[in-house]
Amino acid sequence: MGTLGAAVWRDVMTPDLRPYQSTAVAAVREAWRSVRAVLLVAPTGSGKTVMFASIIRDTRALVIVHRRELVTQAARAVAGAGIIAPGYPATAAPVQVATVQTLLARGTRPPADVIVLDEAHHYAADDWRQLAAAYPAARVLGVTATPQRADGRPLGDVFERLIVAAQYPDLLRDGHLTACRVFQPREVAASGLECHPVDAYERHAEASQAFVFCGTVAFAKQLAGEFSERGVRAVCITAKTPKPERDYMLGRFAAGAVRVVTNVGTMTEGVDVPAARTVILASSIGHVGGYLQRVGRVLRPHPDKPDAIVIDLSGATLQHGMPTEARHYSLDGTAIARTSPTPLRVCRECGATVEAWIVKCPMCGYVRVPPPVAGPRIYDRELRMVFAGVDTAADAKAREYARLRAVATARGWSIGWVVREYRKLFGEAPRLDDVGADERRAELARLRELAAAKGYKPGFAAVRYKEAFGVWPRR
Repeated sequence: MGTLGAAVWRDVMTPDLRPYQSTAVAAVREAWRSVRAVLLVAPTGSGKTVMFASIIRDTRALVIVHRRELVTQAARAVAGAGIIAPGYPATAAPVQVATVQTLLARGTRPPADVIVLDEAHHYAADDWRQLAAAYPAARVLGVTATPQRADGRPLGDVFERLIVAAQYPDLLRDGHLTACRVFQPREVAASGLECHPVDAYERHAEASQAFVFCGTVAFAKQLAGEFSERGVRAVCITAKTPKPERDYMLGRFAAGAVRVVTNVGTMTEGVDVPAARTVILASSIGHVGGYLQRVGRVLRPHPDKPDAIVIDLSGATLQHGMPTEARHYSLDGTAIARTSPTPLRVCRECGATVEAWIVKCPMCGYVRVPPPVAGPRIYDRELRMVFAGVDTAADAKAREYARLRAVATARGWSIGWVVREYRKLFGEAPRLDDVGADERRAELARLRELAAAKGYKPGFAAVRYKEAFGVWPRR
């Protein structure tokens, strides 16, 4: 495969890039020496727009987005970029940003040496071929945080090479993402929600700004009303909300005048409100890509946000893992590792196997009419804090140890109970620096009394003492 023009390969000094961003930019350019189409996976908060803007600098490029709401966001990243979309005048510029719908409808094909597919997981090979045929010599760059299509077809039919810019733990360590707490029930019901979303918000969200992802528009509207009735100003945004009204609502949300936005998957992309701290998952999420897009709305850091909060009412975390854990990505097979198989169904019209939540078959267009569904069944079960075992941050371990000590003191339980509960959560014993000699003697005496009452062997008390304190009791 031939080389690109000198303008594309010329090294451009970009001191404003983070180290991993510079590495990713260089990796894409190097990959283009041997392949045409490269997919850059850039998790939430990694700055994918900054990276692709650096890659296409000093080139003729066409940036393609799949929704009109994303046009201005992409255009802002490239100074002087033109826009090809309804309502925008045509301008001569080396970089053009366009919606895929406008390009196909108008037949417009601006000159380009590089094609950028933003949110690349939305592009199937069949649709992309209509545009790719007009640019046989252009290099292709796809960018996405979640390289997984909803219909299960791999992205390897469009892209030849995959490059991962960063992993979630790396971004968390360097302060580009905020730490995240997850609340979920101890057990997950087969259907419905484990508790009412408004109740869960009041218990765990600390009055923060929140996105609520619902399963139906009717339920999203209902919840917005219920939040407002309880004094929490809320709005509902749907796919049919006019753009001026949507922009106005999000502006008020970003300013703090609105605290809660309910929706049905419309807030997963192109929405950047760093002050938003909480996401409530009030519907099931069939695939890990949708899960990561939703929780990613609250992972960006903000000076007034100590951490992010995920309130999981459907068990998605149990299926897909913690929001900021490392992932394995692929262009074929399982696109994002660390997920259980997504529920499937068979299309009644063409027999295609599709994900169960899809209403319109992506193969033949048959629209399944689901049976009437009442509101989700809501339980009233308490949620619990979810920890990451031995990898839990030290300050979180310290807070939980202090809480366990307080519970034990209030209920008259021994230090042994504290140690056992701590081990269950973190897989290790706590440091008992605050346990004095009197409390240690009392624990040894309690263990000896227990051994005598139960008829245990003489060494029982000493062994249990060592498990708690790490040393054998003095004779």
